[in-house]
Amino acid sequence: MDVRLFTSGSSASNPGLFAVIVLLLMTPGKAIYETCSGKTMLKSGGLTCQDRQIILDTHNKLRQSVAQGGVANQPAAANMMELVWDQELASVAQKWASRCILAHDASRDVARFPVGQNIASTWTTRTNISPEPNFPQQITAWFNELVWGDSYLIGCGYSFYYDQSKGYTKLYVCNYGPGGNIIGARPYTVGSATCQPQSTRYQGLCGVKSYTYLDRLCSNDPTTSTAQTTVNPWKTFQDVVIAANIPQHTNNSSWYYYG
Repeated sequence: MDVRLFTSGSSASNPGLFAVIVLLLMTPGKAIYETCSGKTMLKSGGLTCQDRQIILDTHNKLRQSVAQGGVANQPAAANMMELVWDQELASVAQKWASRCILAHDASRDVARFPVGQNIASTWTTRTNISPEPNFPQQITAWFNELVWGDSYLIGCGYSFYYDQSKGYTKLYVCNYGPGGNIIGARPYTVGSATCQPQSTRYQGLCGVKSYTYLDRLCSNDPTTSTAQTTVNPWKTFQDVVIAANIPQHTNNSSWYYYG
């Protein structure tokens, strides 16, 4: 099995790859996006309601773990906000993901506030790769913005495309607001949660007022995500400085992320 994680080099010619690409491009609904320059877009256009809820749950459970002092060598947080979905941030993230660029979007800020961003990518030459995202595996990479206490909005984008030099590529982009990673500032206030209101779903996190949870709306979304059942063929990657202390991830050996 040929599996690659943030490595360089090109894969050998494979007739099977061409056949799969032709099949995907001829399938109704598979549009080729002009913005994905030099690559072949196979899946883009936004995330299902279920995908969005998976992103929120995974982020907030990891934030909760940090906030409650559950991560070794990391103090508990007094002001860790629960993250909720923001469609403006998601739209900006999706536009960037659809360009198939493995770099940060320098124009991601919105009128309301500066925006933080994390991007990650995995690729493989396997021809049987699922086009669906594997967000639970990828979110563990994003500790830079993940533990910024004052960030409470998130919106993500995703694209799946074919790159001749790397193979089948999944690109994940998440935008956070208000953005964190301010030089010289601590990511959160140390202490036990004393904020009001507190989250009704994630004990230890500060709640967001007047928010309707996505899973209450997902029943109206006819598209069902396969992200929860998709088998990820790659090792996951994350920030080794912090995330390596999370017990369920300590057996992974290679971690890479774009930050």
